[in-house]
Amino acid sequence: MAGLAMTALVLAVPLAAQRAGTIEVGGFARYVDFDNTLPMGDDMDIGGRVGVYLEPALTLEVDLARSSQSSVTYTPLHVRAVYNGTVSSRLEALVGGGYVRNWYGAPYNAADQGLTMLLGVRYHVRDQLWLRLGADLDAMFHTADNSLFNFYNGNWGIHFGPSVRLNR
Repeated sequence: MAGLAMTALVLAVPLAAQRAGTIEVGGFARYVDFDNTLPMGDDMDIGGRVGVYLEPALTLEVDLARSSQSSVTYTPLHVRAVYNGTVSSRLEALVGGGYVRNWYGAPYNAADQGLTMLLGVRYHVRDQLWLRLGADLDAMFHTADNSLFNFYNGNWGIHFGPSVRLNR
């Protein structure tokens, strides 16, 4: 998937229809595979996303999700810059990076933070409706001696959901 996304970005051109200030909102379901050092099983979470176009092909996105299906509540917050490269009239390739903060509920009541990467595609269904499929990788580093976490841990996920562009 990474090779496909990189090829698409090399061939992509910015989508001229979006202007600075366009807002995109969406929801998603995400499968999460936690680092093996964390005492948590794989899980599903539900979340929402808001993005603001800074330029025709660049958005600033914030997403927040929540999972409580396993024994531990998990709440990740991502803040990313995302490049939207047009592959065809209905398809965009997405590449992004930024900051992640994770909250883990009882019995841990802990949080960590780190860097996040995104690779994905967005399909234009009709009018302002889009479907988005993506993979994200979160890497967290812990330097404190008293941390519940190992020095490094990483979670990855696959998300899918609709989004709507407002004020085009």
